[in-house]
Amino acid sequence: MYHIGIFTFLGLDIEAFHREDRTFATQMVMRSELMFILDLALKDSGLYADAEILDRGDGALVILTCSALQVLTEVVPDLTASLDTYNAGKPRHLVLRLRLAVHQGTAARDERGGWIGQDLTFAFRMIESDTMRRQLATTTQPVVLAVSQQVKEELDAAGADIRQVVPKLGSLGFHTKETRATVWMAQLGRCVPA
Repeated sequence: MYHIGIFTFLGLDIEAFHREDRTFATQMVMRSELMFILDLALKDSGLYADAEILDRGDGALVILTCSALQVLTEVVPDLTASLDTYNAGKPRHLVLRLRLAVHQGTAARDERGGWIGQDLTFAFRMIESDTMRRQLATTTQPVVLAVSQQVKEELDAAGADIRQVVPKLGSLGFHTKETRATVWMAQLGRCVPA
């Protein structure tokens, strides 16, 4: 039996997690810090209790019942601020740089805790896209955020100007596997060594 609903998806992925200068011990520190920062942002926004966090090792996908606007106005800024604090003065191999993706849509959870759905797959593909990887590789800011066209349209329909929520947002196309779409992207946070 499945529970079907509309959810907001927040995907996070650490850039170059398996880079040669990142030992197993370094990866453990980075992963622990990412999960600490994520938990803190979710708790500060009051969303932690309702969040389902799918751990991906070098990242996570958070499934939430709140609006995408709440994720963009509360979780993302807190996460970015905590990341800036963590990165301050860190050696290059410990600097955390992230790809973040926000999407909203339908998914289903089974009694074993497994999730399925095209919108869930879309969120994963946003975060894994070459477009996002290139955007992060070409900036010294530690976060590249992608917001799906669907989220942008829902915010527009609700009267929320996404450019006030996330300044300097621009549209880019991406293609991953059989998925082609337009996303809205921004770079966030204090500059760090790339």
